[in-house]
Amino acid sequence: MSTVPVARPRRSGARSLARDLSSSVVRLHAAFEAAALPLDLSSISTVREERGRVIAQVDDYVLPRLAGLDGPALVVVGGPTGAGKSTLVNSLTGQRVTTPGLLRPTTRSPVLAHHPADREWFGPDRVLPSLDRVDRPTTSRDALQLVETTAVPRGVALLDAPDFDSIDDANRELATKLLAAADLLLFVTSAARYSDQVPWLQLSLALERQTTVAVVMNRVPADDMATVSSHLATMLRATAVPADQMFFVEEGVVDGQGILPAHHLTGLRRWLDALAADSAARSAAVRHSVRGAIRRAVAAAPSVAEAATLQVQAVSELLAVADRVYAGTADALRGALADGTLVRGDLVAQWLDLVGDLDPATAPDLVTDLRRRLPGRDADRAARVDRLGVALDIALETLLVDHAAQAAEAASTELKATAHGSALLDWSTDDLTRPGRGLASQARKVIRAWRQRFAARVALELGTDPAADVERDMLAIALVLRAASARDGHRPDEPDDVTTLVDAARDGLVRALTALLAEDRDRYLQPVLEWNLAPDAPARLRAAADDAARTLAQHERQGA
Repeated sequence: MSTVPVARPRRSGARSLARDLSSSVVRLHAAFEAAALPLDLSSISTVREERGRVIAQVDDYVLPRLAGLDGPALVVVGGPTGAGKSTLVNSLTGQRVTTPGLLRPTTRSPVLAHHPADREWFGPDRVLPSLDRVDRPTTSRDALQLVETTAVPRGVALLDAPDFDSIDDANRELATKLLAAADLLLFVTSAARYSDQVPWLQLSLALERQTTVAVVMNRVPADDMATVSSHLATMLRATAVPADQMFFVEEGVVDGQGILPAHHLTGLRRWLDALAADSAARSAAVRHSVRGAIRRAVAAAPSVAEAATLQVQAVSELLAVADRVYAGTADALRGALADGTLVRGDLVAQWLDLVGDLDPATAPDLVTDLRRRLPGRDADRAARVDRLGVALDIALETLLVDHAAQAAEAASTELKATAHGSALLDWSTDDLTRPGRGLASQARKVIRAWRQRFAARVALELGTDPAADVERDMLAIALVLRAASARDGHRPDEPDDVTTLVDAARDGLVRALTALLAEDRDRYLQPVLEWNLAPDAPARLRAAADDAARTLAQHERQGA
């Protein structure tokens, strides 16, 4: 009896397939993960779902299976509600390993029955590694109950899956996950429901994935057996399901353990026993399903790569809006640091209170004039100079925060007007319509530290007594005010050392404040970094898919 439409392998070929394909599949899996699709672009939902299914199948099935191709074939028993899957599994094993019932949904957590000698093949690092292993009944959908029984022959295992048309969303998702991890799908339907659209859709999807499939029509009334079996065979004629993998279970009365009489399952049990005994045919079925899963991943790559390309372009356009707005604001900030904008309000009032009408922008010899006017015997001179320094720090901080607020408002307004800018704004943990929460305090620290460094340089270059802190700080403040008072910042008769320090003040402040503004702009990168969308992801995915396809084709040509 031919059980699968695949040539029988050499064992060395199976090992070669696993060894060579694993690295290709790992690269393909990584490339799919890198091709994130966070933005709700047009028609993205279908591609996003397919990407998720491919990643899950590679995680749950392909990679674990490639690590153990010689293991038992996992036969997933799946089908629609009320098909009698659990009763079928119990009857095949001759014991109550899973719970059938009238309540729907019944099977909420999967049950895997296997021969005791095959225990090692179903540990947590094997197929379906995301499910916890338990040895007793559970209602958890995150657990896989393992049942050891000698009624299941060595070489195969039976997994009772939830209904794939369950009214429970989580049950349907779990059923899809399990069906994607099948070496063989034992597709169970009933005489009452076999022509329903949903079961046929799921069967078609399994055949598209190139999973080896056997079909069981359950609960067939004896009087209808000939008619129903002929009709189902006609319906399946166009599929890849061979006639000797169609089974018909006559309706019967179950015993107290939910088990059908043994003779109802003779044909199905004989097929499973033959599959378990024939390692070559079993291995061929496994390889057929693994290859089908890899082909599915390869086939999905172009559409996912194209969608990722559109995502990269969209994200680049969104970031370009922020970059353009903040670049313009940085230019405005540079201008404000040189056009007198800074020298106003409380800062000017405290300057006049301390040194009178000496204008830092126009004084012919600012340093000499300032030293002459600075009150030398004023008991609170140091406190007054310190207050002036604080006023300068506050003025610089306010100037930065005001420009950052203008940039945030302008960038967010422009982004909201784009198709996907709101997604960027909503994803951020910060309010991108305003300056960053920590900008003001960070600016205060940076400005204070910069002014201290600049004052030390002033003392060094102007020959100020290191102990004369008040004079040093006052000269530094005056040079900053001159730098901020006019675009050229210089007088023709200004000493060279003063000119050098004025330029240093302006350049240092511009670098410090524009760097802070750039950090505030970088908040727009935070959602993008969380999206994990790599610009080279589309190219990587296409290359990885080509590599996997070549490797698979090479082994198929070699008959591995």
